[in-house]
Amino acid sequence: MRISACYIVKDEACELRRSLASLRAAVDEIVVVSTAGNAAVVSAAAEFGARLYEFPWQDDFSLARNYALEQATGEIVVFLDADEFFFHPEDVHSGILEMMQEHNDSDLMMIPLWNYMTENSLRDAQRIMSPRIFRRAGLHYEGLIHEQLVRDDGAERVIVYGDERLTIGHTGYLKERGEEKIRRNIALLERDAQLHGRTPAHAFYLADCYFGLRDYAQTLRLSEEALRSNAVFIGEESKIYHQMIESMRALHYSDEEMLRLADEALAKYPALPDFYAQCGMILCGLARYEEAAESLREALHCYDEHFSQIHDSSFFNDAVAALVAERIAQIYAHLGDVVQENAWITRAKQYRGEETVMQEECLRISACYIVRDDAVHLKKSIESLRDAVDELIVMDTGSRDDSAATAAALGAAVYEIPWTDDFAAARNVALDHVTGDWVVFIDADEYFSPETRTALRGVIERADAEGVEVLLVPWHNIDEETGETLLDSYAPRIFRRRAGRCYVGRIHEELREADGSAPPSHPVAAELLTLVHTGYSAALSREKGERNLRLLLAEVQHAGHPERCWRYLAETYDNLGDAPMAEQYALRDIALGRRSVVYAARSFRILLRLYGANPARREERLAVAEQAVRDFPELPEMHAELAEALAAYHRYTEAIAAAEGAFTAAPTAMVTEPSLFTEEMGAALRRRMAIWERIAARAKELRIAAAVFVRNDARDMETWLQNTGGYADECVVVDTGSTDGTRALAKQAGARVVDFAWQDDFAAARNAAIAAVNADWAAVLDADESFFEPSELRAYLAMVDVTMPHVDAVLLPIVHVDEDAGGRETGRAPHIRLLRMGRGLFYEGRVHEALRKGGGEPNLYHEKIALSIRHVGYSSGRIRAKHERNLALMERRMEETGLLPGDCRYLADTYYGLGKYAAALLYARAALEENVTSIGAQSHLHHLLLDAMEKEHCPLAEQIAAARQARDAFPQLPDFHGRLGLLLAAAGDGAALSALTEALRRSEQHADADGEASAFPAWAGAVSAARARLLMEAGERSAAEEELARALTLDTAREEALDVFVELHGQNLDALCALCGTDAATLSYLARFADSYGWLALAAQARTALSSATGKAVPVPEVYGQLQGISSEDQGRLLVGMLAEHVREMPEVLLHLERDRHAESPPLYARLRDLLPEAMRAFWRHYDEPDAVSLPESMEGYNLVREAFIHHADAAQAERFLRAAAGYGVPVLRAAAEDFAAAERPEGAFIAWSLVAALEGGSADALYGQAIAALRMGARDEALGYLTEALRSDAGHRKARELMELIG
Repeated sequence: MRISACYIVKDEACELRRSLASLRAAVDEIVVVSTAGNAAVVSAAAEFGARLYEFPWQDDFSLARNYALEQATGEIVVFLDADEFFFHPEDVHSGILEMMQEHNDSDLMMIPLWNYMTENSLRDAQRIMSPRIFRRAGLHYEGLIHEQLVRDDGAERVIVYGDERLTIGHTGYLKERGEEKIRRNIALLERDAQLHGRTPAHAFYLADCYFGLRDYAQTLRLSEEALRSNAVFIGEESKIYHQMIESMRALHYSDEEMLRLADEALAKYPALPDFYAQCGMILCGLARYEEAAESLREALHCYDEHFSQIHDSSFFNDAVAALVAERIAQIYAHLGDVVQENAWITRAKQYRGEETVMQEECLRISACYIVRDDAVHLKKSIESLRDAVDELIVMDTGSRDDSAATAAALGAAVYEIPWTDDFAAARNVALDHVTGDWVVFIDADEYFSPETRTALRGVIERADAEGVEVLLVPWHNIDEETGETLLDSYAPRIFRRRAGRCYVGRIHEELREADGSAPPSHPVAAELLTLVHTGYSAALSREKGERNLRLLLAEVQHAGHPERCWRYLAETYDNLGDAPMAEQYALRDIALGRRSVVYAARSFRILLRLYGANPARREERLAVAEQAVRDFPELPEMHAELAEALAAYHRYTEAIAAAEGAFTAAPTAMVTEPSLFTEEMGAALRRRMAIWERIAARAKELRIAAAVFVRNDARDMETWLQNTGGYADECVVVDTGSTDGTRALAKQAGARVVDFAWQDDFAAARNAAIAAVNADWAAVLDADESFFEPSELRAYLAMVDVTMPHVDAVLLPIVHVDEDAGGRETGRAPHIRLLRMGRGLFYEGRVHEALRKGGGEPNLYHEKIALSIRHVGYSSGRIRAKHERNLALMERRMEETGLLPGDCRYLADTYYGLGKYAAALLYARAALEENVTSIGAQSHLHHLLLDAMEKEHCPLAEQIAAARQARDAFPQLPDFHGRLGLLLAAAGDGAALSALTEALRRSEQHADADGEASAFPAWAGAVSAARARLLMEAGERSAAEEELARALTLDTAREEALDVFVELHGQNLDALCALCGTDAATLSYLARFADSYGWLALAAQARTALSSATGKAVPVPEVYGQLQGISSEDQGRLLVGMLAEHVREMPEVLLHLERDRHAESPPLYARLRDLLPEAMRAFWRHYDEPDAVSLPESMEGYNLVREAFIHHADAAQAERFLRAAAGYGVPVLRAAAEDFAAAERPEGAFIAWSLVAALEGGSADALYGQAIAALRMGARDEALGYLTEALRSDAGHRKARELMELIG
């Protein structure tokens, strides 16, 4: 049921603000009609999100009110004047809905209205019932003034009476009703009577006006006219009798005449105390004292017991009740009953709120403070409450200013106690001194607002009467320097004193009962009482935050229930800007579930804000939002958060349903968890819902195609086809010549197969695929790619259609997964995979094809988070063949076109993948100098450069400079902070620790780096282990232990982390086993780790434990035994000799690894090459990359590896070796040829002699060598050809002639 609030306002801006504040949470819309164009009214309406309408004043209240109703859209209307406000804002919404739903046939609701006669006091206020709430349909206002609601059909109105929850206050009578205003009202009433005909209502309201002018004769005449008519003045009929009796008294009518009218009124209104009191007063005049006392006592009984239940207006209040009690006391004094006289004098004082002789029956209020060096604030605070309390207690914890003297001067009892870093302890000492029934415990930097401080005692008295235990006081936080509002919330500052009730917690102390439970609390309306707090001023907040953090951490360390502190730690860290720690403690807090504490949802709000600000954390955001709705279903904002979290996953239908929950959430009467959901938020959410509805509708009609070109991709096709089932309306498979059953798999799955002859051109094949598509969008994933969440695609594309119709294509995050290494992620990069059809899109480029658009550049959207694609094509078992294929295509294309922009990047990537690190380094540097940017993957080029520099053993200073350049280019990424830190650590630079720390901090923040893909997960373990080592070396053992725990969790540099662990804890196998496990596989791993890192004692312990676990002897490495019992010099000679033997074998192993196609061979090859002695490695680098690495001047390396090549190289390896040898001159090449021949390796000999022949211009000796080698390979005809050429070159070449004769 939708509720509208309506106003007509002239210039009462301040009053309007108070009124709007009292109902804005209860209504769905606010309509303000401004009748004077007042700027302050416009501003006030805007503050509360009201719709403002200008309506020039025409001396007609009904006209203005009806105009306001025309603008309203709700089924229920609350129509208040600007100077009216609800006493219980938190109950208004439920009070209206319950009454209107229970009485669904009602037209309007009469609610209690108190007319204030004295500011902030109800003692002399007058209570009436007023029609302020009604159903909009079928009702309108009539009357120029004192306008009335009437039904459109003229039928009788059905009325219901609201309860005390809907009580409103009216301050308009605080301004004296001047004669001029009354006469203006009379003129309006007379004019209305002329225009619309005179009615009893005119007589009724005119009588009220003349009563105000003290024209009692006119009052009597008009009142008699109204009273004797058949008109009904709902809620105000009793007023006629009041005015008539008082007018008769003023005109000196006889008591008998007045008594007859009073008896008539009493018979008509037996529930009102008013006419019992009137009768009693009149009976006094008739000297009928016993009857008078009885009637007056009955008046007070009605007032005390049933006053809140009456449905008629009453002049009765505490002030009138006091007069009645005094009259009873006078009667008993006249009758000589002193006891009764004193009792009624006491009752009169009680009605007036004065102290009585019965002190023990009075409510006593104590105010308490703990203070230190805050005299200025303390004075202002005490002055804001001292008139309302009976006792002031101040605990001074060591002030050096005038705090204690200031408190004493203001009447406080001051006690000095030592400060123990424990707020609860100090507060509880104060409570030990309290004698009052209620306690007001506030801080020195808090004070009750000037507008509400006089209501303090009244609020507490009402709470005492209603059985409330704790009052939640509206807490208005401001910046003392600027006056800016920082936060509006509630604080439990007032409570009933109970045995065992005390504070707990060193900081952010909380009230608890003796059994540890939290006492129930009740909110106070901000209009009644507001506490202003200046302690969060910008100048003080950080200082306070750091102090609070220290106390909270101390409590966590020593408290029996540290979980109480989790939410406070989360908030403190959040305020201090430490998001990771705030997140950590907030997660701990919400894991405890909802608790009965004030602001229990604080941790949820922190987490939802942190996660909501980072799209990459949408998974955590959704999980927290779902829990928030479960734990706090009454908070609309939690439903809104869940809706946004679902929309982030493009689950729009679910998001709409969740959003509806924000508008149907049932608010509770308690505000221990007040809602922060504003009208503006609601309006914004409605706009979001409208967009989501359009997206959901578009998703139903959207047509999606999956298009791919293939060739012998059967191993991936089944996965690809299954994946498309989650999103595609059609599948197009362009086959370029498969022979492995790929076509059959596609046809069997229902795909449309198109044959296309392979042209060594990837763009041509892709174009053929998209040309066959008949859909709105095409997903152009490769056969070795598949969506992680295919079901998300349809809604995602509908979203693009609705919100980004200009977009032609979408880049999606590609996640490279190594299926040969347990599914390990090896990298990420964005690529175009979604194409909008009908936009003239096509591909260009034989390899690494690029998307183009006819007539211009395509409009691309880079999706950074959603729709990640799993790519297995770079798995270690496939990548080498893919790189070789791509390089061949690139070289073929470059022969035609030369080097094009962007080629350097692809060549760098390809050469690095093939282990050609020198070439990769050259092209990576060239690519960085190109003005070509790869969206979302530019940082990868810097990674590639640093990787190649490391492989090529570039000077550490150059690597550090390159890392700094990368960090400066991508400061938001943790990657290059981490890599720089590792390089600085290797160089022994003191800046390493800060760089490593920054890397880990940024990693935890998940900061957006403009869509750049981060490779930090691959480096995180090494960065963490390095940081742990540096902290250990700096003597920060505790911090090192904490970092080490993270490094071991990351598990990407386990050995480095274990090495630090051993340095911290010694060679202690038990400690390592507690960390890693005790199974045989773990013990074997630990033994190998210890051997590798030189922890010999640990290795021995591990082997012993492994032997015990398996029941088998574990052999000790032979070298350990050989090293025992000999001198260090001999140990050195032994080890050098053993290493030399291994070195001699290494080239042979390298040649075998190079030929091997196993996935593990390339990395093993690279690692082993790096272990070669410098001279051998220098030659081998040239052998690997002759175009990128110069031939060493020294032949030392060549000579050391020559035997391995001669005896173990295949033909391709031999040719590369010999081409390198040629660089040292023909003699070296001739020697190599003869060595191959001597080793009976004719292929190598033939290649060597061929190179010699080329260098010497076809010498007879070289041709003869070629002939011999060809003959030994069984190529007799070729041998004859070479011999013929040799003899043509040198007819006298004896060996050539002899061999020719022999085989001719």
